[in-house]
Amino acid sequence: MGSRMSRTIIAAAVLVIALAAPVAAYGQGVQPSVSPTAPYELDFTLPTESKSGCQVCHGDPALVRIRDGVIMSYYIDDAVVAGSAHADQQCVGCHIDFNYKAPHGDGDWATTAKGACRNCHDEQSVAFGLGVHRATVSNGGSDAAEPKPLCGDCHGSHEILMITDNPAGAEAIHTDGWEVCGRCHEDYWDSYNDYYHGAAYKRGAEDAPSCWDCHGWHDILPSSDRGSMVHESHLVETCGQEGCHFGVDEKYTEYAVFIHGREEISAANPLVSLIRSVLDAVGGLFGGGDA
Repeated sequence: MGSRMSRTIIAAAVLVIALAAPVAAYGQGVQPSVSPTAPYELDFTLPTESKSGCQVCHGDPALVRIRDGVIMSYYIDDAVVAGSAHADQQCVGCHIDFNYKAPHGDGDWATTAKGACRNCHDEQSVAFGLGVHRATVSNGGSDAAEPKPLCGDCHGSHEILMITDNPAGAEAIHTDGWEVCGRCHEDYWDSYNDYYHGAAYKRGAEDAPSCWDCHGWHDILPSSDRGSMVHESHLVETCGQEGCHFGVDEKYTEYAVFIHGREEISAANPLVSLIRSVLDAVGGLFGGGDA
């Protein structure tokens, strides 16, 4: 009888404690989540080292942090990755500095990822090392010049499309001249406006050349370099490459100076200047022109 009474008392005590704990926690108030601007550190273990493991966090559209007053999203869309050239690759294949902490280390993870391409794309990496964009080449001789681009700066990140044997991917990158080259070379982008090439390209003409169709890609060189595709000694073969012009000779390539020099050449032509002056004057009579 006494033993049964003891067990009843113990069971009752356990029940009271179990019910009282949530009440006590509620009385203390709910602790706020970590501020998006606050430093944080978290050790964790992924359920898997594959993409599905990373997507436990990065698959959440609400995954953001505030850096220097700017909201930064760290959300990665599964559908975008699945449609990319690297759909069968694991995250750590590019994010080679990843560690099981949040934040993921103190290094510049974006720079590491954008340069990790060399670990798989050997041929392109070697060619890039021969071109003007390699890190060892002076960037205009100015200390204030922008840093040299890495693979990801031109090609993108999670959305990179397959180009080989993929007409849709080739078409997509062909129209991406501003993002690939123009953002850095704004002066050349602005001057690329001759009727047959630049103006046509910017209007969306499928047969108009993108920057790299003429200048090259990974091993691109300055036009003053004799190895450059647009050096005067190579213009015949560059302009006459497959898909471009037929019957190209040195006389034909004299037009090349207009491709980036149309405005400058036109401005120096007295006849063009006269015509523009007349048009401005006529336009002024009807409320147009600069006035």
